[in-house]
This record gives sequence, C-alpha cells and structure tokens, in this order.
Amino acid sequence: MIKSKKYSQIEYQLKHFGVLAEIPFYSYNFDEIAKQCERLEASLPKNFRVHYTLKANSSLAICHHLSQLGISADISSIGELVVAIKAGFAPQQLIFTGPGKSDRELDFALKQNIALIAIESVNEARRLNSLAEQYGIKQDILVRINPLYRTSSSCEIAQGNAGCEQDAISDTPIQSIAQSASKFGIDENEILTAMPEIVALPNINLQGIHIFTESNVLNQQQLAASCQNTINIANRLRDKGYGISVVDFGGGMGVPYNSVDAEFDVAEFGKQMQQISDRNPYQYEYIFELGRYLVCEAGSYVTKVIDIKESQGKKFVIIDGGVHQLLRTSMKKASRFMDVIGKERISGETEKVTLAGKLPTPLDIIADEVEVPQNIAISDHIVIYNCGAYGFNHSLTNFALHNYPAEVAYSQGDTALIRDPGKVEDFLLNQQSPFIPSLRENLATSA
Repeated sequence: MIKSKKYSQIEYQLKHFGVLAEIPFYSYNFDEIAKQCERLEASLPKNFRVHYTLKANSSLAICHHLSQLGISADISSIGELVVAIKAGFAPQQLIFTGPGKSDRELDFALKQNIALIAIESVNEARRLNSLAEQYGIKQDILVRINPLYRTSSSCEIAQGNAGCEQDAISDTPIQSIAQSASKFGIDENEILTAMPEIVALPNINLQGIHIFTESNVLNQQQLAASCQNTINIANRLRDKGYGISVVDFGGGMGVPYNSVDAEFDVAEFGKQMQQISDRNPYQYEYIFELGRYLVCEAGSYVTKVIDIKESQGKKFVIIDGGVHQLLRTSMKKASRFMDVIGKERISGETEKVTLAGKLPTPLDIIADEVEVPQNIAISDHIVIYNCGAYGFNHSLTNFALHNYPAEVAYSQGDTALIRDPGKVEDFLLNQQSPFIPSLRENLATSA
C-alpha cells in the first residue's frame, strides 16, 4: 500500500502530539480546502458565487481559512452567524437560510446587516418586514421555492407514483413527485399567489429565488438538470414582471465515499453551466451553497482500537469513539475509505469486520462488513477518510458524556491543535441545581 500525503500527515500528528495517540481526533488538511476553492474558481463561470455552508463544519479555524480564500458564507442560526463573523466573513457576504427562523434570529440578523435572508413562507416574510420596519431598513431577500420537479436522485425525493419530464439539456430525468410536500419553501404551484403579497411588503426587497433539492451529486448532468429547472422557475417569475436578479441553487456537488465512484467533474459542470447561462434570455447572478465539496475530503477521523471480539461467528472491532463523534457513517454507507495505520492491506490477507463504537447502544455501529487487514490488533489506530463535512458537527456529542474529539489542522507544512478535547466538567456548563449545594466539591477528580 502506497501511503498518501494525508496518511503520512496523520502518522506525524500521532508521533508529535502525544495526547492524540490516546484520544480520538479529527485531522484537517487546509491545503486541500484551498485546492477545492481553486478548482471551483477555475471551473465556474464568472457570474457564479460560492458560499460556504457552515452546517457542514463550523470549526472557527476552518471558517477563517475559507474567509481568507475569498469564499462567502451561508448560515442558518445565530450561532453560525456569530462564528461566521468571528471567522472573518463580512456581513455582506452572508445569506441566512433555513426554515423556522424565529423573531429573535431574524432580529439578530437584521442588526448585523447581513446581505440576504431567504424567506421560507409568506408568514416569515411578514414577520421579517415588521422587524425591519422597526429599524427603518429595507432587507434584501430571496424567496425559497419547493419545486414541482426535481431530479430522480434528489435528496428530498419520495418513493411512489411519479410522472417523468425529460429535461432539454441532457438525458437526466426531472421527476415529478406526487408526495413532494416539504417543510422547505413555498410550493411552486403557490408561488404566483404568494409573490404579490411578498413584494408589496415595504421593508423587504426581493432579489431572487432559492431552491435546494440536491445533495452529494456525483453526476454533473444531474446537477445541471436541477439548475436548469431552477432557472426555468426564475424565468417564469421574471416574465411576470418580478425583479429576479439572483438565483441560488443551494448545494449538490458531491464527493465519492469509496474508491470506485468517479469524482464530480466540476470542469465539465462549469462548461455546462456557462452554456446554460449564455443561452438564457435573462442574466442572473448565480449562487452555490457548498459545504461537503469544500471540506469533506480534507478531513479524517482517527481513533484507536480498544477491543476485538467475536459473537456468533461475527467479528467486532471496538474503537475508542463512535456515533457520538462520527454519526454519518452509521446513517448511510458513507465512508468505507479507511486504513489501519502501519498495517498494509494485502489482497488475500484481509477480513470483513463490524467496526463498532463504545456507546451503550446497539445503534453505535460505524461500519458493517468493512474490510480490514487480518493482523489488526488492539491499540492500532484507524483513520476514516472524507470526514471533513458532517463529522464533528453532525454527531451525538452529548450521548453518554464522553469527551469531545480533538481537532488538528495541517497547513503549508505546519500542524496545530485547533480544538482541545476539553474536560468532563465541560458537560456541567450552564447547568444549575439548587439541590446540590456544593456541586464543585462533590467532584473528587478531574478527567
């Protein structure tokens, strides 16, 4: 097995940060993040802007790195908004998206003077207008739409009876889903009824539309088909006289979680989007909200084997980690991209095992039937790749009150700890109990 640079960097981190040999940690390669940004800049047309989606990974260091690379940001909570600004994103680089924004969240966003708020309903538009009126401002908005058509691999697709409409730009079908009810946005067949009231509100200013249906797409034709459908909706609204100048596609650019699937062809996708833009009767500013594509492949999760056992002929490798630190692999066949540090995977000398975590629940399975070297042993370190997105942020961090994993970053030859795993006492933060008069004194030891 030829070691990758990522593998070698993790070996270095294990040797030079002694604490990391004993605790699970995430390792991020900032140089890889920069390369992804460069690929996007070189491939996408000039009227396309990229926003980093903080829900993928809201590490302050990663967000700062992206802000320095000239990327804008997409946030969906007060917490993400605060992190984005602390990380160096200017308020005018921010879009606030997501359903169920409270008045408190809308009020906070208005005070920060952020560029765009994507409203999800007429009610949300009314509430935002009322708050903006109190401050005497006019807030720019996007209107999120729940489209009638979506690609057959859309992240919100519902199985059932469905009609099919062929998109003009490729052989990728756009599928009409009968059960396409969604908590996101205003239904496409209701948008012409809703729009007059929205644009009549005096303290909000319609800039464009937002449609987000795709997730982790590897076929560039599929994503281009979805984008064309979104542009068609924008064109129909523009035909009706609405001042649409911004079209936000959401995300969708995917990364492979194995060594078999082909990478998303961003260069070919950029060519297709240029053609779509050039032939469109209206010119727009286009936005992509990307998280996974920017940071996923730059991150790895590293943990230690603490036990190996068998049950009814099935072999279990128990790790010092689990779904409280890496939930995503248990939800889908996300990542079987992994290595045992220092152990070669030779054909004929491997076996399939269940990789399980340490939590007291049968749900704590990282990967089933995963192939590992036969000579895997207790105290070996396992590295799971492609964990830079929806890793730390997407996990059940408070389940069973184990310490958080540490986080380490590599950038241009330097390695640094960017998040300390903390202490067990951290779980008591902000808790109050009038029935324990000396809570601090009752803690005999500090873990």
